[in-house]
Amino acid sequence: MSTAFLPVLLAAQLAGPSAGPTAPPANDDPAARVPWQQQVHYTIEATLDEDAQRLMGAGTLVYENHSPDALDEIYFHLHLNAFRPNSVWARAEQREQYDFQSLEDPDYAYERLGSMRMGDAALVAEYPYAPDSSVVRFALPRTIEPGASATFSFEWAARPSTLCRRQCRQGRSWDFAQWYPRVAVYDPQGWRPNPLHPQGEFYGEFGAFDVTLDLAADQVVGATGVVLEGDPGWVPGPGSPLSAADLNSNAYPNAVPAVSPGFFDGTAAAGRKRVRFYGEDIHHFAWSTSPDYRYETGRWKDVDVHVLSRPEDEDWRDGVVVDRSIRALEWLETVFGTYPYPQITNVHRIEGGGTEFPMMVMNGGPSQGLITHEFAHQYAMGIFGSNEWQDAWMDEGMASFLASWFSEETEGADPFPRSMMRVGMTEARGVPVPAATLAHEMPDFGTYNYLAYTKPSMVYYMLREYLGTDVMRAGLQLYFERNAFRHVVEEDLRGALEDASGQDLEWFFAQWIRSTATLDWAVTSATTTRGSNGWETRVVLTRTGEAWMPVVVEAGDARTTVDSRDRTVEVTLISSTRPEAAVADPDVILIDVDRENNRVEVTGGDV
Repeated sequence: MSTAFLPVLLAAQLAGPSAGPTAPPANDDPAARVPWQQQVHYTIEATLDEDAQRLMGAGTLVYENHSPDALDEIYFHLHLNAFRPNSVWARAEQREQYDFQSLEDPDYAYERLGSMRMGDAALVAEYPYAPDSSVVRFALPRTIEPGASATFSFEWAARPSTLCRRQCRQGRSWDFAQWYPRVAVYDPQGWRPNPLHPQGEFYGEFGAFDVTLDLAADQVVGATGVVLEGDPGWVPGPGSPLSAADLNSNAYPNAVPAVSPGFFDGTAAAGRKRVRFYGEDIHHFAWSTSPDYRYETGRWKDVDVHVLSRPEDEDWRDGVVVDRSIRALEWLETVFGTYPYPQITNVHRIEGGGTEFPMMVMNGGPSQGLITHEFAHQYAMGIFGSNEWQDAWMDEGMASFLASWFSEETEGADPFPRSMMRVGMTEARGVPVPAATLAHEMPDFGTYNYLAYTKPSMVYYMLREYLGTDVMRAGLQLYFERNAFRHVVEEDLRGALEDASGQDLEWFFAQWIRSTATLDWAVTSATTTRGSNGWETRVVLTRTGEAWMPVVVEAGDARTTVDSRDRTVEVTLISSTRPEAAVADPDVILIDVDRENNRVEVTGGDV
């Protein structure tokens, strides 16, 4: 592969504004169902030069236009350019520990295009968000008509930053979460070429990825897809549940022999190796490599489970993370349905926390909670193809809820949402935007965390309790059956839950997802008298805020559910013994902004 192309587009990437959009497109109609979606087929070859601390790559993209529109332009994400000074990310970042604005060479990341061609025609790069260069636009020499396809070829060089955030390099360890020119999504709202922000993550086109990596011979590598050719370095350690790695190379019978993009000679130099990965029905490809990785493997049904851990953390080994990965996968299948991919890889990345990719997670720790959360993204993000920067509540919120549900069912844990609700949801009072807000338009990172993770997790929990666990499961299974490998929007999730429950849930999503409405059920008084059938307790409740939910009221051993939408409601409960207090929402199910007024002492009768 030629190295002469490296500086060709660098000047353009650092230049001033050029033609193109000035802001990410608004979410004009969040309930607009996606009736079609584009398809892609990537063939990539890349070599990792550890001495030069960079990756050199070349590839082809076959882009299928299934839209009704003729396309005269195309956008690509160069995500690694977010992790450098003057990017949108660096300028918007609010957390001191992620100061990309102050990085200097050679610590910052880059992703530099050397060339881009459509067929035989060279394309001219434009950077619409300059000085941010994480999005590049190309005017096309000929339109891609509806039903037609086009082939693009490209060269690029890249490196992650030494400051870890969803990518990293440290010595001979590399986390390539973002690394190749990734075509932007074109959907019914048009092109979605938003730069990468600290708030919000993935949205990609489904298709096939055929990726060949040229690496030092001692590197151990994990990635999206299965290994079709080469040696990934998987030698199971003594504590591995299985003593031999299964590459599952026959998982994709339609995979054809590799066709080189033409920039490599197809052979590995002395001291190096070539490893070819392949996957279908995926919208991103990630990989991680280190010669220090320790490998263990197991199997769940027909799914191979690969675990790559770092030598300093023994908590990953002796089958512990393999078993935890299988537990998470087994339980998630009971919620949605059969995991549709042939493998899943769990790697111990350089950074803490975790990030999800199709068929792969990069985790900073071995805890069951983290593993379950990131594995839940295999459905919420990977299989459903949700737009995480537009509808974070459908991805991060869903994953948080599922991890809580897993702990509740398998470990007897108190649900995370219920714990938050007990503390009191005073945070909800001052949140200025709804959960359906575009992630980068949320006013600060704390609001994003609350609206992407915490509140949606509580909303899903509240909905599960309202519909019943069996109905919730049936709805999510229907959601999976209808929407695997397609981009989903709220209407898809809501429609599946409505069909499973036989209820109209528009009101629920409108008030809890698309508005800032709050709810406060208060017990304003409770008096009791002894009657012939027991203790008759008269309870008065009031409701404030714009939202509504039915509420359970308890007095002693008696309960009733209040379905009225009146602001003031009076109910009478008959208990076998004199109640000490009357309580609204005793099981802590509702998002109630003031739990201090949910309980009052009962007066009257014999004390």
